[in-house]
Amino acid sequence: MRTNIVIPMKDPQLSKTRLDPQLSSRQRQELALSMFKTTLAFFNKYFPQHHLLVVTASDFISNIAYNYGASVLIETKLGLREAVESAARWSLNNDFQSQLLIPADIAELDYREFERLLNVYRPVPSVLLCPAYDLGTNALLTTPPNVIPFLYGIDSSLAHQRVAHERDIACQVIKLPALALDIDTPDDLELLALLSSPVTQELNKLCKIA
Repeated sequence: MRTNIVIPMKDPQLSKTRLDPQLSSRQRQELALSMFKTTLAFFNKYFPQHHLLVVTASDFISNIAYNYGASVLIETKLGLREAVESAARWSLNNDFQSQLLIPADIAELDYREFERLLNVYRPVPSVLLCPAYDLGTNALLTTPPNVIPFLYGIDSSLAHQRVAHERDIACQVIKLPALALDIDTPDDLELLALLSSPVTQELNKLCKIA
């Protein structure tokens, strides 16, 4: 089953605004860029068999994505929902049977978690998701790509489960501890400070927490 891995990414100047005033504008930009590049490098190294698509309105981000071998979909409309809806249409138009949406701000990407996620049996149609610790959606695997509407926002993992059940679509929830931690809020920074891998140590240096 052909799976398109989709990473939405804002212009770094617009990223991580909820970390203000804990981090300066420069720190927020550097943090967002570091996690984005780490995400691209991770999928290049461990999952080269899967296509990678970055959705962005930023020429700067587009150039970085190209350097990592990703395709780019320019989406100028504001809002994550519009971006991922455009990605789903792109996936369908390019003959992908499934789409995996991943944010670019996961603190620590774990190969074993993604190996499990991508190899779980999934019927057609189906939804497979990994919730964040705050009940957001940190991985959303949809088969076909547009099988449900995208409902990002507060408690979005619950919203995605609900809409799948309303449409009688098989929905699996997999709780993966590393994938559950994205960096959006001051509380997330506190959790980040407790991690000790080389990647998270580097992120902590950017945040001047370590």
